[in-house]
Formats: sequence, C-alpha cells, structure tokens
Amino acid sequence: MGKVIFETVNLSKVIEGHTILRNVSFRFEEKSAIAIRGQNGSGKSTFIKLLAGIYEPSSGKIKRNANKIGYVPEHFPENLRFKLKEYLLMIASFHEISMKSIESELIEYIRLFEIEPFINTPLKYCSKGTKQKVGIIQALLMKPDVLLLDEPLTGLDPTSQQQLIYLLQKLKKELTIIFTTHEDVMVGTIADQVLYVESGQLLFDIEPKQTKKIIKVEFPNKKIFTELNTIDIHYEGNIALLTVNTSLSDEILLNLLNKKCSVLEVKEMR
Repeated sequence: MGKVIFETVNLSKVIEGHTILRNVSFRFEEKSAIAIRGQNGSGKSTFIKLLAGIYEPSSGKIKRNANKIGYVPEHFPENLRFKLKEYLLMIASFHEISMKSIESELIEYIRLFEIEPFINTPLKYCSKGTKQKVGIIQALLMKPDVLLLDEPLTGLDPTSQQQLIYLLQKLKKELTIIFTTHEDVMVGTIADQVLYVESGQLLFDIEPKQTKKIIKVEFPNKKIFTELNTIDIHYEGNIALLTVNTSLSDEILLNLLNKKCSVLEVKEMR
C-alpha cells in the first residue's frame, strides 16, 4: 500500500440549499491515476474542487498529504487581460522556480501544444481550446505532486487530445493524477481506478479493463513512432511489433497507413 495522498471521511457539500455530495469516504494513494465518472450534475466537479481546496466541506473531513496541487478547471477564467505567455510566466513565478528553468520548460509546452502563434495574444481573445491548453500548462509548471483535472479534453482538437494523453501517461509514473471525464479513451489509457459518482454518492470503484492489441507493421522510418500512443514497441529490422490499447488501435492504424506503413497483422493480446 502506497502513501495516502488524500483521504475523505464522510465528506458532504451543500451549495445554496442543495446537497451536491453526501458522506463520501475514500483514500487516494500517491502515484496513482484515478478517473471520476458520472452524469452531468452528479457531483464530479464539486468533488475535484473539494480535493483542490477551492471548496471547503459542509461536513466531514479531507486530509491532504500533498505538497503542491495542480488544478485544471473545466472552464478557464474569462476576460483575463494578460497575454498568454505573460500570464504563464506570472503564474509560474509564484512557485519559487528559477526563471531560466521556467522559460526552458515553457518553450517545450508551447511547442507541444502548438500555441506559438498566440503567445502575445490577450487570453480574453483566445479560443476555448487555447485557454484549456494554458490551464494545463500553468498546472504543470508548478511541478505538482498531485494533478487534478476537470474534463481536461474539453475544447481540445484531436491532435492536442492525443498529446495530452501521451503526456499524462508519462507523468503518472511520477505523480498522482485525478481527473473527471466523459471520454472512454482517457479511462482506457490512463486510469488505474475508476470511481463513479451518482446523485452525490460514491457508488463503487472498479479496476478498468484495458484490453490490448498487437500490431505488426513494416515501416520506412522509426521516427514515425515517436508520437504514437503505444505501450511497447519491439523492432525486428524494418518490422515493428506495437502493443497498444484497443481503444486507440483504429486511430493508430490509420496514422500508420497515412505514414506509408504496411500493416501485416493485428491481433488481440491475451
């Protein structure tokens, strides 16, 4: 059993006379990835905000053992007058990180999420997708040991969604990730556990069943695999055996075909 990073005990939240969450008790261990699912209005976002410390419980307790908590809301604040890069540098400066380190890492994230054209654009004029990327970057720049994300794929184009998923797959080895989502692809590729919230109650949690496929492919250049969401790659000359999550297999196959690869075999991993 790992270190407990959050523990909720009979946690309840009432907002304007409405009970949003009632008697929720659960332990979150460090370096785990946990998806929180449920219908709109079930209390998922409220739960995330309670963990982040944005809301305080109406009753019950939350025990937090995290040093730094990075939080990404579903909806980025509107009408911020700051320019995109200016805002990120300002937020990062609050966390006692050297400016040289911030600049270097920020350049990487700006390139990863392809927002170079907007770095001098006031945030209030940026698209929802660009604002979502800024929200994700500001949370990562603080070097959190816990990352809380509320519907993080909202507003992102398919390429950016895949980039974020790939990034979270790498980060889950280093920190705790707790996220709400309606997207099966995030659960299938990232989550170690899935919690379900319904009518304000935590009903049950399950281990996600992640089926996998093996794709055998003949390829012209190894570089084509660098941005694919593969679990493992084994090379035999110019033949590669890719282990992938079934939920991503169709997308990966299409990507391989577009990059002039010859797909030799696809089979389910047993």
